[in-house]
Amino acid sequence: MNVSPHVVAIGGGGGASQVLRAVQPFAERLTAIIAVTDTGRSTGLARAIGGIPAPGDLRATIANFATDPQIAALLQHRFSGAGIPQLEGMAFGNLLLAALGQQLGDFGAAVQYTARLAGSAATVLPVSVANTDICAELADGQVVRGEVNVRGLGQPPITRLFLPAPAPALPATLDAIRTADLIVVGPGSLFTSLLANLLFTGMTAALAETRGKVVFVCNTTTQPGQTDGYTTLDHVRRMVEALGPGTLDAALINRSTLDPARQARFAAEGLLLLTPTDAELAAMRALGVAPIVRDFSEPPGETRTLWNKQDTVRHDPVILAEVLRSLLSAA
Repeated sequence: MNVSPHVVAIGGGGGASQVLRAVQPFAERLTAIIAVTDTGRSTGLARAIGGIPAPGDLRATIANFATDPQIAALLQHRFSGAGIPQLEGMAFGNLLLAALGQQLGDFGAAVQYTARLAGSAATVLPVSVANTDICAELADGQVVRGEVNVRGLGQPPITRLFLPAPAPALPATLDAIRTADLIVVGPGSLFTSLLANLLFTGMTAALAETRGKVVFVCNTTTQPGQTDGYTTLDHVRRMVEALGPGTLDAALINRSTLDPARQARFAAEGLLLLTPTDAELAAMRALGVAPIVRDFSEPPGETRTLWNKQDTVRHDPVILAEVLRSLLSAA
C-alpha cells in the first residue's frame, strides 16, 4: 500500500461519503467528487436563486466530514418555512453556497470556502462548475430533461444519458483522479448520481489515464425509475460502456439474501434484490472487469426517509473497508 494513499470517491453525497468513511482509517488523502445536476426541492430552488450548479450533495458531503459539529449542523439545518412556502425544507447550506457563489463569482471557490469553514476532513469537489442539467432519451424516443424527470417513475427504460451541451469537468477534479491510488465509483443512483458525473468533458479520459485502480461499487437492488428490470450484469455493462474498454478494473458485487418480510417490503416499493449468477460474473470477467463477490449487505437498521426516493439495502461499512483496503494493498 502507498504510504500516503489517496482515495477518490465519485457519486452523490451519500455513496461517496460512505466510501470515504470506510477508507478514512487507512487513507491519508480523501477526495469526494460530487454530482451537480440534481434538481430536487431545496437544491433546485438554490440553483434558481444563485444561478449555480446543484449544491445539495456537496453541502451534505462537507457536513459529513466537518470537524466542527456546529457548522455541520448549520449546513444541514432546514427551515420550517414559517409562513414562507418557498423556504419550507430549504437547507441553510444550500443558501450559503448560493450566496458565496455570487460573491466570489466562482462556484468551485465557494465550495472550498465552505469546506474550510467546516474543517472538512475530506477534499470535496464538484464534478463541474457548469450550471447544467442531465437529459435522457427513453426507449420510446421521448427526451426528458432534469434529474427529477430522468428518474421519473413509470417511464420507458433509459437508452441514452446526455448533457444539453458539452460542459467541462473542473480541472482540480481531473487532477485528483489522475493522481489517485484508488478511484471508487458508487454506490448510488446509476444514472443520476454515477453516470451523470461521467458526462462532463475530461472525466472518462482522466479515468482512463489514472495511475490508480478504478472500482465500481454496484448497487444491491434495482431502483425504480432508473434500473427497473436490470440485472447486476446490466449495471456493470452500463458502467463499462460509459467509461470505455479497459478502464474499469473491478466491481464490488453483493450476493446476499433477505428475510422474506424485508424482501416483500422492498418489493412493494419496486426494489428487487440483485442476485448475480455465475454466468453474469463470467460475463463481467469477459468485459475485463474483476468481480469481487461478498455479502456486502448491512444488517437491517432504521429505515431512512428519502425525498422522492426509496431506501435500499446499504453496504456494510466494515466489509466495504476490508475490501477497499485489500485493493489498495494490491496496488
